[in-house]
Amino acid sequence: MFVYDEKTNTIETEALLLRQFVLEDSQSVAIICNSDQVQKGTLSLPKPYTPDSAIAWIGSHKSRCEQDSAYNYAITDKKTGQLYGSVSLVRYPKTDLAELGYWIDPEVWNKGIATEAAKAMINYGFQIKNLHKITAKHFLYNMASGKVMVKAGMSKEGDQKQQVLKDGNYEDVVHYGVLNSEVL
Repeated sequence: MFVYDEKTNTIETEALLLRQFVLEDSQSVAIICNSDQVQKGTLSLPKPYTPDSAIAWIGSHKSRCEQDSAYNYAITDKKTGQLYGSVSLVRYPKTDLAELGYWIDPEVWNKGIATEAAKAMINYGFQIKNLHKITAKHFLYNMASGKVMVKAGMSKEGDQKQQVLKDGNYEDVVHYGVLNSEVL
């Protein structure tokens, strides 16, 4: 299930409501982003991740969305409103290509939340934003994220050696992608 409400700029799925972040989310965002598991698995997050970091990040969303350069959504439980994480598409300049990104509270890992949110963002990118291709990448050691990408309909496209500097070490990344024509 994928329902986009243009008026509220929300996306509804079977179990989730993807909505815009609000400043009241900043404390929860900081707590989730400070977890060792989220820090280890994401390609770039400030460390430590403070509430001020969250406020600045949330504050950047509106202008980036208006510029059609990034679409960031809070992943929430449709029934309770609990914040589970973030899912986003960041457009490559002057193209119809975007990169999918997400992070999820480790307390709710292995429940299909990341996959459901990723599928919704892929649908949003293709159906609402008319993108041609969506890519994603993960650290080689974070194979769980690769499984999410595959379950969301993406295919592995290749590896890059020592591509991202993380905690003083260059890490390998694995790239995935999906074309609009492969989904519709």
